[in-house]
Amino acid sequence: MKLAFLVTALAPTGVLALQGNYLSQLSNAGASVTPSTGNYAPSVLTHDNFFPVPDESTMASMSDLYSSAPPGSAGKMKPAFIGGSPAATSLNNHFSAAHQELIQLWSDQVSVELSASQLYLSASIWFRERDMAGMAAWMLDESGEERGHGLAILEFGHKRKFPISLKALDAPKADWQNPVEVWESILEAEQTNTQNLLRLAKVAEQCGEYACQAFLDSFHIEQLEAEDKVGSILAKVKGGVNLADLDFQLGLEAEEEGHH
Repeated sequence: MKLAFLVTALAPTGVLALQGNYLSQLSNAGASVTPSTGNYAPSVLTHDNFFPVPDESTMASMSDLYSSAPPGSAGKMKPAFIGGSPAATSLNNHFSAAHQELIQLWSDQVSVELSASQLYLSASIWFRERDMAGMAAWMLDESGEERGHGLAILEFGHKRKFPISLKALDAPKADWQNPVEVWESILEAEQTNTQNLLRLAKVAEQCGEYACQAFLDSFHIEQLEAEDKVGSILAKVKGGVNLADLDFQLGLEAEEEGHH
């Protein structure tokens, strides 16, 4: 397949000198060169002409281009484009040190959401085994939501071209002694998740990643609602509410969500 290599005039000052030098270097390297004229339209070199297997002298002559460019023009020179895409480089090379932290936190948040999903699932099992089907259904519904959050964060990371790496998930807690302990674990997990998301948003702001910030906005609202809901349920359980009535109520809420 023929791939075009575009040589573009990049700076108004010294364009002719830079272009002439560039074309001279390419010509010396054995490429077929068509000089550009008038408005300095890009010269087009075919893949076969430009990419014979280069020897050391050819590579040296190409690298000299930057050192021989007119003063002030080197910083304005754009990278080569091959087949319409930037020449291949490591993904991480596109990001600053601050962005590296953002990328790591973004990857971690995917794992955090999946861990939360596992915790809710474990709680669902605990309640189901103790004949509290309503709470079991409510926990199962929340488990699905947390998994959905993780996948949504993963998908956005892909769209932003973040390299994502997942962590191994620890086994969720399962050795609760009573319903109070279960709901305490859930509330603690939600509070921790809130802090993780706030940290993620702060780093995104520092990096000028406004799209990431906007994406996270809905998560902050959901966390506020989740902490309020779980905190309210925990208070009722601690206050000695009739567990059968609460179980029935939470079962209805799960059904209203349309998942059970």
